[in-house]
Amino acid sequence: MTADVRSDPQTMLTALERLQGTGVEFAGFLANHGPMAVDAMIRIGGADRVPAWLDAYLPRLEPADLSRHPVTHADWAAHLGRLERVGDWTAYFERAIVESGWRAVLARWLPRLLPGAAASATHGLLRTAHAVRNAAEAAEPTAPLLDREIAAGLAFWAARYQRLPGTPGLHGDRRLTEAIDRLPRLDPNAHTDAPGIGGRLDLLWSVDGLPDALDAWGSSIDPVATLDELIGQAARLLIDHPEPAIALCHAVTAPAAIRMILPVVSPDQQAIAVATCWQLVGAIVAAFLPAARGVPAELVDVDVPSVPALEAAALDHGDEHVIKLTEACIRQYHHTTDAQLLVAAEAFRPRIPPLW
Repeated sequence: MTADVRSDPQTMLTALERLQGTGVEFAGFLANHGPMAVDAMIRIGGADRVPAWLDAYLPRLEPADLSRHPVTHADWAAHLGRLERVGDWTAYFERAIVESGWRAVLARWLPRLLPGAAASATHGLLRTAHAVRNAAEAAEPTAPLLDREIAAGLAFWAARYQRLPGTPGLHGDRRLTEAIDRLPRLDPNAHTDAPGIGGRLDLLWSVDGLPDALDAWGSSIDPVATLDELIGQAARLLIDHPEPAIALCHAVTAPAAIRMILPVVSPDQQAIAVATCWQLVGAIVAAFLPAARGVPAELVDVDVPSVPALEAAALDHGDEHVIKLTEACIRQYHHTTDAQLLVAAEAFRPRIPPLW
């Protein structure tokens, strides 16, 4: 993986040092975006703004959970999805990375964790991917702070592990737009006491026909082309639906995170990772969007913002979701030149209250 020209390893490491000892969540169920947002800020030219951003963000966070009862190679499966074990999971992954290195640990654990990639509204996946990007760009051996950040991301993913219905294989006979349009939808009045996006995603087990509908998409055999198509379509959905803003943000950023780390994922695992991304996007559509009314067509007569303008606006806005989505859309735009990605970043920003 080639280093991004906007990477700033020292700023990233200094930020990780300041974030040491903070928990993976706060206020009950909100994800700690600190490491992810800092990485995204650096990539959109905001390295000099990181210290002030952390000054504003750190007071919101809570202390990290300590390890009490070790997770072991023999009993790990019994502790998936148990948030109270996040400190134990963190210690487990820290030990494993010291013993084997982060690449070997990622290769071993990605197949185990991908079925639960909805964890914390995909934040376990996202935090892991941002950490892996930085580690893959770093000289070997990687700095201990980066190794610990990968461990934290994997631990968060394991502790919030959440399965979704279906195991799509991407061998169907429908185009992506048609497959999205025909997804069954959760009753908008369906209620759960579980908080956040994850609570609503849990209700999808009651939606008849969802696994078969997810199986209907037949994608390219090229994982990069498949992810590019999926990310682009998720961006169009975000443009077309003002709400729910955060859920649709994750429909873009989760597959974009996998796209970001695809070079360090083995070929046999790439297919599984791409299918998981479609399952995540399809689940968000089924859980949150109204009954199908046609997938949005290409927008015409829409002003496309410039990349520098988007970067400056996101940094001025300061919200972690705005920063992360903007960086993901710009990164993906550089891959595909799909201007709808820039339009999506511009459309999303005013839907979220600014940090400053």
